[in-house]
Amino acid sequence: MTVPENDIAALFDPKLDDPVPVIPPGTLPPSWAAVQPRAPQPVRAWSEAEPAHGPDGSAYDHGEDDTAGLTSPAADPEHVADKVLGRRRRRTGKKRAKSATDRDKAAAKKRADRERKAVRLKLTGTSANITRTATTSTAWFVQRQGPWNFRTTGKQRRFIQDEAIILTNLQKAGVGKLHRRLVRTPFPVAQWAVDHDKWATPIPDVPGALSWADYLRGQQHAMLWSNATIKGRYWGIELPQRSSLGQGLDWTARMLRHLAHWPLLGRVCTGVDSWADDAFEREQKALADHLATLERIMSGRGVKATPATPAAVDYLLRRSATIGLPLEAGGAIAGAGDWEETDVAALEDLTDLSLTPGDGYTTVSGVVDGRKYTGVVIVLTIGRMAPLPIPERMLPWQIIGDPSGEPLEWSDRIELHDKAKTIRTMRSLTGKIESQFDHYTVEHDQVPPKELAEQHARAQDVISDVEEDHSGLSTRTTGWYRLAVVGTDPDDARQKVSDLQEMYSPHIALEQEHGQYQLLREFIPGEPQANIANRRHMDVEAVAAGMATVSDRIGDRRGVVLGETGSISPRPVIWDLFAAHEIKHKSGLTPIVAVPGSGKTFLAGMIVYQAVRAGAYGVVLDPSGPLAALAGLPEFRDIARVYALTGRDSRAGALNPYRVITDPRRDDPEYDARNVEFARDADPFAAAQSKFDADMRAAAAERVEVAVSVLKMMLTERHLHLEHTEPVLHMAANMVGGDSNHNLREVLAAIQSIGVSDPDQAVKTCANGLYQQLSLMSELTEARVLFPEAGTIGSGADAFDADIRLTILTMPGLQLPPEGTPSSQWTPQQRMTAPLMHMAAWLANRLVYEKPRHVRKVLFLDENKYLESTGAGRTLNLRIARDSRKFKVRALVCSQLPDDFLGLDGSDDKTALTYEVFVGDVGGDPHAIEGALKLLKLPTGQGFEQFLAELGSGGEDTLDEDTDTSYQDEARRWMIRMADDVELVRSSWIHYVHLAHVFAALNSSSAKNALGGAA
Repeated sequence: MTVPENDIAALFDPKLDDPVPVIPPGTLPPSWAAVQPRAPQPVRAWSEAEPAHGPDGSAYDHGEDDTAGLTSPAADPEHVADKVLGRRRRRTGKKRAKSATDRDKAAAKKRADRERKAVRLKLTGTSANITRTATTSTAWFVQRQGPWNFRTTGKQRRFIQDEAIILTNLQKAGVGKLHRRLVRTPFPVAQWAVDHDKWATPIPDVPGALSWADYLRGQQHAMLWSNATIKGRYWGIELPQRSSLGQGLDWTARMLRHLAHWPLLGRVCTGVDSWADDAFEREQKALADHLATLERIMSGRGVKATPATPAAVDYLLRRSATIGLPLEAGGAIAGAGDWEETDVAALEDLTDLSLTPGDGYTTVSGVVDGRKYTGVVIVLTIGRMAPLPIPERMLPWQIIGDPSGEPLEWSDRIELHDKAKTIRTMRSLTGKIESQFDHYTVEHDQVPPKELAEQHARAQDVISDVEEDHSGLSTRTTGWYRLAVVGTDPDDARQKVSDLQEMYSPHIALEQEHGQYQLLREFIPGEPQANIANRRHMDVEAVAAGMATVSDRIGDRRGVVLGETGSISPRPVIWDLFAAHEIKHKSGLTPIVAVPGSGKTFLAGMIVYQAVRAGAYGVVLDPSGPLAALAGLPEFRDIARVYALTGRDSRAGALNPYRVITDPRRDDPEYDARNVEFARDADPFAAAQSKFDADMRAAAAERVEVAVSVLKMMLTERHLHLEHTEPVLHMAANMVGGDSNHNLREVLAAIQSIGVSDPDQAVKTCANGLYQQLSLMSELTEARVLFPEAGTIGSGADAFDADIRLTILTMPGLQLPPEGTPSSQWTPQQRMTAPLMHMAAWLANRLVYEKPRHVRKVLFLDENKYLESTGAGRTLNLRIARDSRKFKVRALVCSQLPDDFLGLDGSDDKTALTYEVFVGDVGGDPHAIEGALKLLKLPTGQGFEQFLAELGSGGEDTLDEDTDTSYQDEARRWMIRMADDVELVRSSWIHYVHLAHVFAALNSSSAKNALGGAA
């Protein structure tokens, strides 16, 4: 089915089962490219709130503590109380006659009452965050979705108890009834585009290539196709109504108004009127104080809810009235404010509800964004519930159905009972049970059923819990819990209901009751409860164990796309690569750990592509070479280069350690005497010069150490374990010195000189052996980039183009040592792998750090295990981890084992230096799993080990075609940690059809995997 042009709502049409295999037409306006003067911004719903801004003006997400954009300045409590209670009409001399306009309004209202097909709503209006009916008023608060996955059992239990305490505090504050509504809104892709465009400094468009505008449009469409939603729960707290005394005084005052001018009775009338005014003011103040108390309770740790803004109330009403229709992409109406009674008629007309007797569903039809939709809604009610082992062995009971992918909405009607009422009820129940027991045993001399004894024991347990509890967690509730299931037709809705009932069984029964029409209307604020069947009696802790608002949470709402969450409910995973540097002041080191074939290179390639498109400088060290194809993409024309560091096309001396490691530049801002660092020095110029001289000496010493390390990597084990090997190499390197105009051939010459002139015969013998071994290695083809031609110093990094945005370093023909083979059995070419990888990493590091500090940079290093096998390589990794923040570098470092970041011997642990971590399939090795948990900062013994052991399997992978199910979900799965959030992420790109040329460029196997095929 083709999506009509300019119809965003069609992207949420339940009739569209599969995405159109082409880029959908441009339905999203290019609001991200707004360069015109800004129009006044409308008030947005809670789901579309503007994120808070960091110190540099960039937007970012606050995480679970973020309530930015949810609230407006608090309304005057007395003003709200005034509207809720309703002021008495003041005394007037005579009754005002009806005007012609009043008569016309009354006649129109009568005609509307006769002609309206739908039942009139009980709602009469709203005031700030309060909805009103003729008999009740309800204050609404908004709770945002929170975290759950990959938290310890103790922390998850604490989440439940915190919400339970909120319910207890509400009961203590005098709240008797609640109406909670879980609503969903589409993931704000348009807002993502706006934020992403502000965040990025996109590269110039290239004619004939994917433009920045089309790129953003395609990203939005792909995210829309996944039907991702964001949860928000509204807490509706029923407010106390006016007292009988106050209402009676008002009535009496009105009755006595016509006697106000009588001599004697006038005094009585005036006194009653004053008394009524005083009563009204006292009730008004009491209600204002009550609202302030509710706001304080709801802002507690368990919920962190804030009073709903008029826009949020607007969205709640419209969404509740249109369940069964596609989710609105626009959220709230611009300029949303208080609803008057005349506005409610528009809410009634949003949908047309019809019920076919006996069919057990409601047909909903309406117009969304100019297009007619029809859906079928079945409302299910939570029935009998077994004891629920939450959080030890089960998800919270209100999110069990979320993995189905259906945007389920909940309506909870809850009554809170105080301790005295609970005890009275339980004792009354106990008396009834004892009477039944006597009826069996005394009156009929029969054995009573076991259920009576069990019920009696349970009632006694409840009494004991309530009487002895001082935490408030035994507060009892009575509740009715409904969820709405939407289908395109009756059969589709019934199938979804069947699937949900299967997901909830055997612990929870989902009942499909009669009266579906009334059950659906129960979701609308102010509507009466449909029935009292399937009433659930629970304590507040069991109610809170539903945790309806928890969901997958990771990343933010700007930056590059990584895939979608895969634990509870899918939503796009967006990553601001530089939030760690610019906002959190953390390291940019990002380990990517997984076994071969797990999609590390593909994931890194997608990150690099998106980052360079957004204006970052990219440097890639990819020995195997598949990422070199990125330089051939049309959009990277003239700004990307590939340099081969091995083979016949390599530059002699390109990896000369003396040239790759550069001297600091005297004109760098950190050596400026006006730098604040030198403000306290007596002579800032001398202090700046001293710092520069010290860094020059450090660079020279670093060249000497790196030269020694590179030569050591070329030696066999026999030469490495000689007593004088280390002294000879250091002696020779020190003889050459650490200036940048040297090369490794000079060190070889110094070793040869030591073998001739050193007075110690043992040293001479060792030096001669080392010279013979290293001289032979220097003549290999692979060594050409390390040993420049005689009389030269090599080109180093000086000859690389400075204006290139994407530099890719490859090493064609590099022979990696086979896994598990002792180094003593390596060939000379395989022994060259470590020094070449080491110096290539230094070169990549230099190409990044040569750029100005303030520009964004992405560094990708593959095969990190060869770096970590040497002390110098570990030093390089440590430097990347510590300096990446200062130089604004996002360093993606790939390895097959967590040990490469934790240290081979337990030392050099970089866990504390990592703010983001990607862990894929690490195999079933317990040691690797333990290391992965340490990188992810997850505790052991919480069941995460089994999860990691099964991370790589999307199904049952066998060679038997009848039982092979690996094709069912072939997107690579990753455990990703960002700050304190850890989530399961599916690297799925099936809807990103506008990037098909990027998938094809990476390599055939990765492209197939990205589009849903095998990797």
